[in-house]
Amino acid sequence: MENENTGAYILKAGLVSPAGGSPEQLLSAVPAAPVPLDYPGQKAALKTAGYRCDLSEAKALLGPMKLRRLGRLQTMTLLAAKKAGLSAEACAGDTGVYMGTGLGSMGETAAFLENMVLNGEEFPKPANFINSVHNAAASSLALEYAIKGENITVAHRDISFDAALGHGVSALAKGRLKRAVEEKGLWKDGAGPLRPLAGGTTRGTSPGEGAAVFLLSSGAAEGALAKVLGARTARYRYDASTYLDPAASADFLCGLLAACGVKPEETGLLLSGADGDCALDAVYLRTAAELGRRAGRLVPHGSFKQYCGDYKAASGFGFGLAALLLSSGTVPPGLFPNGTAAPGPVSTVLSYTISRSGSHSAALLRSL
Repeated sequence: MENENTGAYILKAGLVSPAGGSPEQLLSAVPAAPVPLDYPGQKAALKTAGYRCDLSEAKALLGPMKLRRLGRLQTMTLLAAKKAGLSAEACAGDTGVYMGTGLGSMGETAAFLENMVLNGEEFPKPANFINSVHNAAASSLALEYAIKGENITVAHRDISFDAALGHGVSALAKGRLKRAVEEKGLWKDGAGPLRPLAGGTTRGTSPGEGAAVFLLSSGAAEGALAKVLGARTARYRYDASTYLDPAASADFLCGLLAACGVKPEETGLLLSGADGDCALDAVYLRTAAELGRRAGRLVPHGSFKQYCGDYKAASGFGFGLAALLLSSGTVPPGLFPNGTAAPGPVSTVLSYTISRSGSHSAALLRSL
């Protein structure tokens, strides 16, 4: 799937992540630290530390009564929407919802089915059933902000966010909408922080979670964060021991750059989904080196999963972080291995993620 030369503008962005939700927190130089896991229904399966969002502010922002009826995914989604500053007025008219989720509300689904068994299929709680539906978060978003346009939930493994982004910008490009709201769960042993691209020697990554909400528009507006020049996803051949060939990765990225009228040497920052797995990180490093060879110069290469951990829609966090740093003109040292020096302000960010399911995706953003 390709969605190039989109002309979409990011008007607003809201993130809920283990590293915090404000631009100041997310652009700080200190990556998040993993914490002991307490994922519902998975305590026995996950025996490592991971990255968990602090949702303590949800009670004040969403209200205790509403919070009682929401599952964790819906809570994160609405909290991210609040942080984006969404309102019914901002979403009025031709606005749609495009949500990407790799696993949906799997914890809520498990709880609902377990309750059915334990209670002999009597007196199931309505909220548990409602929250167990995979598109419940998109529905909650539409109800909260009276969004009456297209409402699509995409579950496409590790490129769920990217596929939803593609649907949204396609709808904008074809004039079906004027605005779109996008949303956005092999582990390592031990509790050390992720250090992507730092030359590690261990396999696996650390689990995380988060939500990202963006208000996209086909036209620029005052206060817009960045412009989405293009987005692309593709399949590659994958088995348990073979990742994408770096030359093929570079071809994929250069194809997106060319379609958007950007030369490789004009890439300000490659922001990758490297996750501390030594095998996958090596592919990212070789891809960056090949991109630099074609650019004729070193392309700065940072990563974002040390802030949020790894989950199916983590690329949405990287997309949002790219928009924030383009808007602020700040590139935090925490994006780079071993705290290496950050480049100066950048005007283009190439966000790139390789999934273990045999897909890779990229988005090109430019400052305004």
